Amino acid sequence: MSESQTEAVDWAELAAGAVFDAAPDAMVLVDEAGTIVLVNAQTERVFGWPRAELVGRPVEVLLPQRFRAGHGAHRDGYANNPHPRPMGAGDLLFGLHRDGREIPVEIALSPIATPRGRLVAAAVRDITERRLVERRAMIAHQRLLSALESVQDALAIFDAADELVLCNSVYRRGLESWTGPVTGASFEALLDAEIPTLDLGSETVADHRARRIAYHRAPSGAIEVTSRDGRSLRIVDRITPEGGRVTVVYDLSDDVRRQQELEVAKQQAEDANAAKTEFLRSMSHELRTPLNAVLGFTQLIQRDASVGERPRRLVEHVRKGGEHLLRLIDDVLDLARVEAGAVPLSVEPVAVDEVLEEARTTLASVAEGRRVTVSIEPAAERWVVLADRTRLAQIVLNFGSNAIKYGKDGGRAILRSTLSGRALRVSVLDDGPGIAAERQDRLFQAFYRAGQETGPVEGTGIGLALSRRLADMMGGSVGFESRAGHGAEFWVELPLVTAEQAAPLPHARPPQASKALAEASILYVEDNPANVAFMEEVMADLPHVKLLTAPTGELGLELAIATRPHLIILDINLPGISGFEVLRGLRDHDRTRAIPVIALSASAMQRDIRRAEAAGFARYLTKPVKIDELLETLESLLEHTPS
Repeated sequence: MSESQTEAVDWAELAAGAVFDAAPDAMVLVDEAGTIVLVNAQTERVFGWPRAELVGRPVEVLLPQRFRAGHGAHRDGYANNPHPRPMGAGDLLFGLHRDGREIPVEIALSPIATPRGRLVAAAVRDITERRLVERRAMIAHQRLLSALESVQDALAIFDAADELVLCNSVYRRGLESWTGPVTGASFEALLDAEIPTLDLGSETVADHRARRIAYHRAPSGAIEVTSRDGRSLRIVDRITPEGGRVTVVYDLSDDVRRQQELEVAKQQAEDANAAKTEFLRSMSHELRTPLNAVLGFTQLIQRDASVGERPRRLVEHVRKGGEHLLRLIDDVLDLARVEAGAVPLSVEPVAVDEVLEEARTTLASVAEGRRVTVSIEPAAERWVVLADRTRLAQIVLNFGSNAIKYGKDGGRAILRSTLSGRALRVSVLDDGPGIAAERQDRLFQAFYRAGQETGPVEGTGIGLALSRRLADMMGGSVGFESRAGHGAEFWVELPLVTAEQAAPLPHARPPQASKALAEASILYVEDNPANVAFMEEVMADLPHVKLLTAPTGELGLELAIATRPHLIILDINLPGISGFEVLRGLRDHDRTRAIPVIALSASAMQRDIRRAEAAGFARYLTKPVKIDELLETLESLLEHTPS
């Protein structure tokens, strides 16, 4: 061999040694006896042995103890059939670090023929990090599968090629005709297996299939379907960032059933409320009709100067009993209207001092009988609250009436207003016996009278319950304080008006002086003889008024056309045609079109009043009618009626 050839061989050996030592995997050369003859630097790093200590040792030193006994047989088998074995083939393998740790490895084997005999080169790769990543990926995959299974609705994930990647068991159960694995199946194939489970109604299979495919490709909103077993389903598709699809099939059956149950319950509640309203309307009408005669004639008797003192006292008892019954009817109707949300409110700035003065004036006549002094405690300034003026006055009157009725004879009732945070507290205080602690928790319940149900004081037990509901509707609240033997304080708190909400409050217009009724003719259409007799007695005191009467709507209409009265008082519930039909007939005839018509009815429900106003009645008066109110109404309408 020439010098140049020798030099080339030296360089080749040097390069081979450098490549062997720089290999990224651990390289171990073993002879036919299983002895290590050469290792590279990576072997030192992987197994923790210096190469000088490894060379000459049996290769089993790099194996866990449990594999050493059977390794000789593996070496012999390989020696009998030497062939290259690529890395990653075979079972999971482990190496042993010098410190006793097991290392997951992959091993590639290659036989090498040399002049000194056959060697086996083993390339050993430490896959610890890869195994950790794989384990984490496996855990994440298992968690994903667990999450999919925890979803109660059907869920499926399709890749960009529209093939199924993952689904839960609920989705799988919806494919009754499908056999075999579903992973990798196309969306259209799975759709064909799903369609037979649906109730398509009038839609054809082809139309439904086309609609579902179009929606799946460009999903927007949702698709509602019904299964053959009656379940209501909502299908929602969404596009993933990778271009795949996520399909969720929501089972809305329980929601639909609950909604249907709610609708049925709502309808039943509405029907019950309507029945209650109709009952109250009917009860009001039936009770007010005889009360009209009772209270009407008692008023006439009391206005008669020829009636003696004893009969007058007896009639006064009748009047008080009738008015108590009327208040009970009105309170029950009012409470029913409030509970039904049928009470219209006009919430606006209200001057509290004006309401208190009106309440004091109204309560004075009631307080006089028990020698109770009603006074207003001076306020720090003129407070203004947001409230419905009429309803605020009603609450104060309820509290004041109770203070007088349940207070002590010769006592006092004080009306006052004080700040309470951002609200104003309007209170009524009395110095009566107070309320026992065991009776206080039910005070605002309807019909509860704190032990006075059988006592001598008249009452319905509705006023406080009604007051609380009215306060709630106005954005306020009610409350009280009381100790037995130390009187009571009842209050309503309402929001104060801010500077932005404040506006000049109109001053109350003083009442106009009453004018005598001019000569006029009035037609009264009423079928109840007692009510007709009452009206005749009222008109008997008006010598310039001529009263005509008719017992039915048909006769009333004919009489109105024939006589053209200046004004008509019309009962609503008449035999034959109703008062509304009579009014339409009057408006359709040239001779009676301009005649003002007053509705006088025992129907006092708010809807009845609104209906009468919408029909075109000039006024709506309820029975039992107050004579003064009736006369003021007649005067007001006749004043603007041409002779």
